[in-house]
Order: sequence, then structure tokens, then C-alpha cells
Amino acid sequence: MSASKQNGIFSFFVKKTAPETEEFRENFFYEQIATLVGAGGWRVDFLNKKSYFDKQLQKILETPDSYRPSLKHALHFFEMNFHETIINSYHNLASGTPIFDEVIKMVTYTNKTFWAHAISKPDIDNNGEIVGLKGVVVNVNKEKERELMLEKAIDLVEANNSRLFTFANYVSHNIKSHVNNLELTSQLVETQKFTEDQKELFNNYNEIAKSLNRTVSRLNEVVSIQTKASLPKITIDLEETLEEIKTQLRPLIEQQEAYIYTDFSEVPEIEYNQEFLNNIFTILIKNGILNKSPSRKPEIKAYCIENDKKISLIIEDNGKGYDLSDKNADQIFHMSRSTDNNENNQSVGLFIVKNQVEALGGKIEVKSKLGYGTKFIITI
Repeated sequence: MSASKQNGIFSFFVKKTAPETEEFRENFFYEQIATLVGAGGWRVDFLNKKSYFDKQLQKILETPDSYRPSLKHALHFFEMNFHETIINSYHNLASGTPIFDEVIKMVTYTNKTFWAHAISKPDIDNNGEIVGLKGVVVNVNKEKERELMLEKAIDLVEANNSRLFTFANYVSHNIKSHVNNLELTSQLVETQKFTEDQKELFNNYNEIAKSLNRTVSRLNEVVSIQTKASLPKITIDLEETLEEIKTQLRPLIEQQEAYIYTDFSEVPEIEYNQEFLNNIFTILIKNGILNKSPSRKPEIKAYCIENDKKISLIIEDNGKGYDLSDKNADQIFHMSRSTDNNENNQSVGLFIVKNQVEALGGKIEVKSKLGYGTKFIITI
């Protein structure tokens, strides 16, 4: 059988297709992209006084195949609270406003509401005349609902924080007045006529009053952190600030024969809250000295570096160190943490340092090993 006959016999099996046009390819890509992103298009023709929905918008709005869009019924597709916005945008676009771009709430033909990102522009002919309007609608209901839920959650957290702040402020100030009364009363009591047992009991009473006073003072510091964090930051000389702290801590430094090394040559100044920085230096240096190793004199290193445009203030010591396993790595910053120190308990101080750093948008990390010392890294 000849090749020509074979071709004639089997030719009816071969499907002859017309070559794809550029317009066909563009329409295909548009439909696929529109389906993926949940977008549909529309157009208003001023000359012929007609409105058009593409297939994707018909699906989004759930209109029947026989539905013919009209400006007369256009507002039916928008939630009532947005009617004024839509009317104003229509007149503005028709008058030459270049674009309308907003997230609005729409209503389908079957009366279901959803959030949509609407973008509209004037349709301009070759003569520069506005002959209609055109635009796209993207269904962003899931994204908008998540955004609204997140905003609601943030508002709830902020409201709870505000109530807690108010409560803590009220409690701390009221307790403070009672503590002051206790201390004042203890100063007015004459103990000369007390028996030994009474003197011992009264001394315990004094110690309790002083301890309570210190606790309330710390509580006041915690309560005021958020307020102070909103104050403007200033340029601070690190070396100068540390020298002032060393002067304040000189009795403790000399008593414990501690040595403090500093190197702020790489980053000599930072933008920060002066009071917070003073407290950070004070607490972390005291922590290194008071938690010294019994086998060596305390040494503190303080320096500041910049890496990938991030500034890190580092304070490390050669003290006893902490057991920072995965389970209790963050316990060092908890007020409930117990230590070997009595009135020099640093747990509250470290708690305050952490809160001050985080209130300014920073982060504090701690690296430590028992018997080797501790390093605090503050990312500003």
C-alpha cells in the first residue's frame, strides 16, 4: 500500500487544529492567572451605555449566566456602609481621577458578603477622552478576615495590658504608703525597755518592713518601664556612662577586688534611654561581682560591636555561671528565681533589665556555663 493511500485512509483520525492566535494565548493566560488569584474584571462603556462582567467576576459575584450587569443595580454588589465610597469613586474616576484602589466589602448575587480589593481606572480613547471605566476585583476575604482577627487580638492584648498596668500601679502606690507607715512606726518605737525576746521580734519586724519596701520599690520600677520607654532616645557615650556606674559601685568593686575591662572603640555611642542603660550596666556588673567564683577574683568585660547593621552591647563575667539547660535557660530573668544571695538578690534586677531592653524593641540573650562565667548579649 502506497504512502499516499495510507495517508488517505488514516487522515480522518488526525484532528486538524487552527493555529493559536496571540489574542487566544493572552486570554488563556489571563483566565488562568485570574482563577489563581481570585480576580475578575469589569467595564462600563459610556458611549454605548453598557456594563460588562468577565467570566471570572461572574463566578466571584455568583451571578447567573443570564444576568446582564447594569449601573442601575451596581450598588447591590456593595455592602451598604461602602455605598458612599463607591458613588464618590465613580464620579471621581469619570471626572479624571487616575485610580481607585481600596479594600471594600462586597455582596454576591446570592447575598453573601466578602472582602475585595478593588482597583478601577478611567477608560481613555486615542483622543484622550474618558469613554468609560474599567477595573478588577480580587477576592481577599480570607486575608482580610485574618487581618481583622489579628487586629482584634492585638486590641484585646493592649486592653488587658492597660488594665494590668493600672491595677499594678494602684497596688504598688497603695502598698508603698502602708510600708512607709510601717517603717515610720518602727522608728518611733522605743526599744530600750524591751526584753531580749521582744528586741529580737522587733528586729525581725524591721527586716520584714525593709524587705517589703525594697520589693514595692522594684514593683514601681516594673510598672514605670512602659511609660519611660516612650520617652525620646538620646545619643549616649558608652565609656562615659560606664565610668559613672563604676564610680557608684566603687565600694563594692573595691571590697570584692573586682576588675572591669571596657572597649567601646568599635561603637562608642548609641541611641538609647539613659536611665535604662544606667540600670542595665549597674545590674549586670553587680550580678557578675556578687556571683563571683570562689576560686578567682571577679572580672567584668563590657564592649559594643556592630554586625550586619545590628548593634550588640555585651557584658560578660568570670563568675560561677548558671546551669542554662534548654528547660531553664529563661529562668534567670524570672523574679521567682532563687539565688544564694540574701538582700543582694539579683533576680528582680535581671527581670527589670530584660523588660527594659524589650520595651525599647531590643533583645537580651544569656550564655553561661557553671564554673566558667556568664555573657549577656543585648541587641539594640
